[in-house]
Amino acid sequence: MYLMPTTVLLDSGYFVGRMQKHWSPNGTMRRAHNSFKKGTTNWFQRQYQFRKALNGDLGYIEVVMSRMKVNPKYDKSCSLILCLDGIKGRQLRGSLYEGYKANRNFNAEENASTHEGKDIRELFTSSGLEVNELKPNWTSVYDENKEADDLIAELCMSELLKGHKVVIISGDTDLFQLLRYPDVRLHNLRKEITAADVEEKYGVKPDHFADWKALAGDSSDNIPGVQGIGEKKAAKLLKQYETLDAIPSDEFRAYSAANVKALAIKVKKIREENQWSMSKCKKDFGSAWEKIENSQKVLLNAEQVRKLTGAFDISGYLIFEDYYHRALMWKRLVRLPFGDGQPTL
Repeated sequence: MYLMPTTVLLDSGYFVGRMQKHWSPNGTMRRAHNSFKKGTTNWFQRQYQFRKALNGDLGYIEVVMSRMKVNPKYDKSCSLILCLDGIKGRQLRGSLYEGYKANRNFNAEENASTHEGKDIRELFTSSGLEVNELKPNWTSVYDENKEADDLIAELCMSELLKGHKVVIISGDTDLFQLLRYPDVRLHNLRKEITAADVEEKYGVKPDHFADWKALAGDSSDNIPGVQGIGEKKAAKLLKQYETLDAIPSDEFRAYSAANVKALAIKVKKIREENQWSMSKCKKDFGSAWEKIENSQKVLLNAEQVRKLTGAFDISGYLIFEDYYHRALMWKRLVRLPFGDGQPTL
């Protein structure tokens, strides 16, 4: 029996991915278009193949909804809203961090603060389909200045306030944050993801997922994270301090040698004077000892520095870079919806 009332929020990124496949060298739309250009098929045959490909994509979404036991096709109190990326959607975050999504399709002259993407609505209309008439009880929402995940987050909270349950269909991991609400479910186009799944895989609850990404980084959005803090360390810190803001400032520092050769001479001298073996130094003071003694450049986090300090006062040999304010900025980038305030219900 279907859960009612339910609002399904579909990320338009799904169709972007499908279009890329359809227009690849051997894709359905590419082949149909090439045949039309060669004159071997007419325009109506070309459009038929376009619509056939899109109908297949729409059919898969219905399969996903059936697996989640929601479908506007069979229940009139259930509806679907297609959330579309705005052509200027990256610019708000880009004004804060120009490197945002810089690993994606930018022209050489632009960055995230000036980027304008393609309007996906045109992809539908060119195939003879309207975004608000794709299926019964399907509508769409568009804001040229917002990304689809921001629209999904905003609509999610407004639908929850109406007393609706929400099902999100998206492969965007940023939306895991919304699983902090009990009446929200999420399908990543392969399987349902639960709050327990997030905690098991990443070591944090959905409430702290934005903090975790800010610390660990997110290569898909070109967010580097804090040097010296990986995924496991980020989870460990958040388990101990709960939020990024509460973590001690020295954890955000990435340390390196002010003079690599001078530090190498120092650690070697200490080891020889104490007649310590290399294995003892690595065990007691950290695996970085050997690299330092071999004059290799190393980047140390606060925990590694504390271990080395057990052998000698290393502070005078180090310089550091502070990532605290950058981490706070990256948290703002990841948090949904984008803005100064954390959304709450």
